[in-house]
Amino acid sequence: MKQFRVLLAILIAVTALVAVLFVWVQPTAPKLPQVRALWVTRFDYSNPEDVRNIIRNVGEAGFTDVFFQVRGNGTAFYNSSLEPWAYELSGHRIADLGKDPGWDPLQLAVDSARPLGLRVHAYMNVLPGWKGRAEPPESAGQLWTAHPDWFMVDSFGDKMLPTSGWYAFVNPVVPEVRQHLKGIVKELCAYDVAGIHLDYIRYPHDYHLVAKQNYPDATDQELRRRADFSYDSVSQSALYEKYGWDVTKKQIEDFRRDSVTKVVRDLAYEMQVERPGSCILSASVMGNPVEGRSHAYQDSGHWVRAGLIDWAVQMNYATRSFDRYISSMKKAAGRKGFRNSVVVGVYLKHDEERILRQIEAVKKSKSRGLALFSYTFLFGENHQITEKGRSVLKAIRP
Repeated sequence: MKQFRVLLAILIAVTALVAVLFVWVQPTAPKLPQVRALWVTRFDYSNPEDVRNIIRNVGEAGFTDVFFQVRGNGTAFYNSSLEPWAYELSGHRIADLGKDPGWDPLQLAVDSARPLGLRVHAYMNVLPGWKGRAEPPESAGQLWTAHPDWFMVDSFGDKMLPTSGWYAFVNPVVPEVRQHLKGIVKELCAYDVAGIHLDYIRYPHDYHLVAKQNYPDATDQELRRRADFSYDSVSQSALYEKYGWDVTKKQIEDFRRDSVTKVVRDLAYEMQVERPGSCILSASVMGNPVEGRSHAYQDSGHWVRAGLIDWAVQMNYATRSFDRYISSMKKAAGRKGFRNSVVVGVYLKHDEERILRQIEAVKKSKSRGLALFSYTFLFGENHQITEKGRSVLKAIRP
């Protein structure tokens, strides 16, 4: 019996040693390179020289990636056969919508970035379909006039109206909308871009903040109803087909979340068809993932965990809640997802001290990297670096 106990003890010790050695010799996954990205909006450029200066500044500043906006609200800043040229490229007159400016901003950005080793992501607003109170010319074939039935409908049964500074959104439930957006991604994949970057991929829950412009006599309660979308016939039919007539609030919310996620899945699939394994799909997501999921129907944590997107670029533009939102995103995406796929966004409109503190917090968070919004706060008039820009660029250096 004593010998048996000795042998058993030796066997247990050897087994434990083998287990330790097995763990020790397992190869560790290589650490993914850190992302340092900058958003460049369509408002930052209007001519070829602007684009050349922007890309040179971004590359020389040490950024690895640039989100270069080429679609705002159903108009294109690249050569598209699906949507008209943006009028901003031809003098800022809506009457010039669709006029060929004679140059291609996206192609120029890609060509200018290549020698610098800077990765260009074609940045598109996904669901916005028009902005401003003026009507686009019908001859341009813009979505607002060509496909009025594609737009969201509020709880009063009225089509969503844009304001002078805010968008009207197309409806992700409409099959033709999803097909159109897939076509946009297909066009963008034809360029030698490193990725496609999605923005406004959500429901416009915050429309009540601007709706007063269109409904000046509405009460706060009415404005909230004006921001409750979409009650169009296509959505209602699809909802009732799935859940029946006795539909609950939770089922409506699940349906809307699924409709947004379906767009993400469609666009991810289209990218894999066009550029298998060679193009990064990223999305700007709300800073608070809990609010994003509950109110804007943007399930960013699920997108990361399910591998639908490569990067969730968290628009963490909060002041007091910055660290808390990082923790919330880590919980939503999971620790591995946060480490590999979450890029934390910092808003450069804040004061310099706050920005530097937030950049340091991102570095300590063990996320995939950081993104800064936006170019114009770093480089001001004539594309010259600002004082804030000097401090920020010094802080982000690896």
